[in-house]
Amino acid sequence: MNAKDHELKLLTERYVRGEGSPEERTSYEELMLTDDGVLEIYMQVLSELDAELPGMADPKAFAEQVVEHEQIKPYTPKAPLRIQERPKRWYERAIVHYAIAASITMLFLFTGAFDRLLPSEISGQVPLSDTPSYSEQWVEKTTGWLDRLLSR
Repeated sequence: MNAKDHELKLLTERYVRGEGSPEERTSYEELMLTDDGVLEIYMQVLSELDAELPGMADPKAFAEQVVEHEQIKPYTPKAPLRIQERPKRWYERAIVHYAIAASITMLFLFTGAFDRLLPSEISGQVPLSDTPSYSEQWVEKTTGWLDRLLSR
């Protein structure tokens, strides 16, 4: 144990025994709140001095007296709100999702993004079964765009 830890241990023993001025006690309490090492020393000293410290005659009666005196209500945990009880946020509503999807669709229609998916050779005479599916066309277009981006 180094000198600082030994000094902290002596200071902690004084604090536990109730010795020292109110200013010293306050500064030690602030030190305990900011330094975890001091709190560990405090817990160690408490366990060492356990036999010297006075015991409580009736801890339950003491707790009840504190609750009555301080008018503290016993803790009763509240049940968390169910999802149905919690009001939905504006972005969780289905109408917002539909509006966004419709806006994107209109954007694609007006910019001609859907026209670029269809091969230019396709006309009314080609049977539908000979044309590639939309998902294949999307994959081909996407990989083409990615290849062009990576080649730059």
